[in-house]
Amino acid sequence: MKIVSKYLISIIILLSTSTLLLASEEQNAFDFSFPNSVGGEINLQEHKGKTLMLFVASTDCGFKTQFKDFQKIYKEYESDNFLVIGISALDLNVKEPRRGSDINKYCSDRFGTTYPISNVIEVNLKSKNTHPFFNWAKSQGIEFKKNFEKILIDKNGNIVQKFKRDRRPTNKKITNEIENII
Repeated sequence: MKIVSKYLISIIILLSTSTLLLASEEQNAFDFSFPNSVGGEINLQEHKGKTLMLFVASTDCGFKTQFKDFQKIYKEYESDNFLVIGISALDLNVKEPRRGSDINKYCSDRFGTTYPISNVIEVNLKSKNTHPFFNWAKSQGIEFKKNFEKILIDKNGNIVQKFKRDRRPTNKKITNEIENII
């Protein structure tokens, strides 16, 4: 009887572990949400089936003129179910100095942005408060180390490609990749 019990316990543990592994493998970008800079949430589940471009940002970074470039590609491909989302980073090379609606107001006034921008979150994987999306991205082989790094996500919630911060969103390589998957 003890042998049967040991085997049964082993089988239960094995099944539980494999179920957890399968659940984490099935996770995709649409399983996450971010606090919106204007209140509420940016729930990626609501954008399931769209192609997404997510980027980490700071309004105080030298690359901030890219906010305008992101607006340009957002408007160009919006009718093709394409959405740009800015993620305000608390802890990358340049910390976001603004909070809440001040982020959105600054970006819309200065760069004409109409796409959603999150409130400030932790992106750095060394923090215990890292937003879960960035832990998931790391499990997919993607790490964000600097502001204005960007990723393209397909309609199924899979990361297609990461682009460095010095490659502007309007760069032909990026727009070609967008056009290939929309």
